[in-house]
Amino acid sequence: MRCSAKYISINGLRLHYIESGDENARPMILLHGTGDNAHIWDGLISSISKHFRTIALDQRGHGCSDWAIPPAYGCDDYVSDILEFVDDLQLEGIVLIGHSMGALHATRFASIKPQKVAGLIHVDIEPSPPLWNKKYLLNLYHTLPDYYASTEDFVRQLQQTSPFAEKDLLLQLANHALHEGVDGWLRPRFDKEVLRHFDQYDLSHDLVRITCPALIIRGEESRVMRRKEARQMNRMMLKSRLEEIPHATHPVHTDNPHAFQQAVFKFLEDAGLIDHAA
Repeated sequence: MRCSAKYISINGLRLHYIESGDENARPMILLHGTGDNAHIWDGLISSISKHFRTIALDQRGHGCSDWAIPPAYGCDDYVSDILEFVDDLQLEGIVLIGHSMGALHATRFASIKPQKVAGLIHVDIEPSPPLWNKKYLLNLYHTLPDYYASTEDFVRQLQQTSPFAEKDLLLQLANHALHEGVDGWLRPRFDKEVLRHFDQYDLSHDLVRITCPALIIRGEESRVMRRKEARQMNRMMLKSRLEEIPHATHPVHTDNPHAFQQAVFKFLEDAGLIDHAA
């Protein structure tokens, strides 16, 4: 997989993204969840970039992108970045894929700019997350360590929320999720303030405005996207389908990457979005 790390100035912030594939191919934008970064998609990109121009964005406050000072991590802040990002790169016919917070941003974008989006993949979060979700992240804000003595310590934390993931994969992700400070401690590559400022999202009115084919993915054992709410979302989006991934909780793409990628490829093929001549 040949990747290129790039930077772009958006809304006064320097945002980092990773691009792979033919620049003339259909663009696919990949949006990570809270506390993650663009490398969460490395596995998918390695298998799909021969068909797409893949663009994995470190959203503000995450990965190698700038932190917002003072903190500005509401839905409108993130989506404004994506709107400008798409305009600056002059992207059309986009496939959008997002996990958790990134799925909310992808879905909001698809409702605002339906003419830009050819396909949407919304991974494991309810369009109007219950209040406990915001409270959970606020609790993490107060309890998550500010630094780690080793990647093993960080991986043990990841295993609590991604119980089916292979340890080798989590170690790979940890290498991108941490950086060594001048004091020798390993620190997370995201602004902890994103946890405290997590928005109270409500996309209930956005769903009916989405006109492209859409795939809703739920981890079979997820608490973040309950089955009843996933089915309701599926009913509200006219061109959507719902797939449940076995042996997976909220981080579907790390818990069961093989089944996750199978579902993504099948959707893209059925929607006619894969160029087999690539």
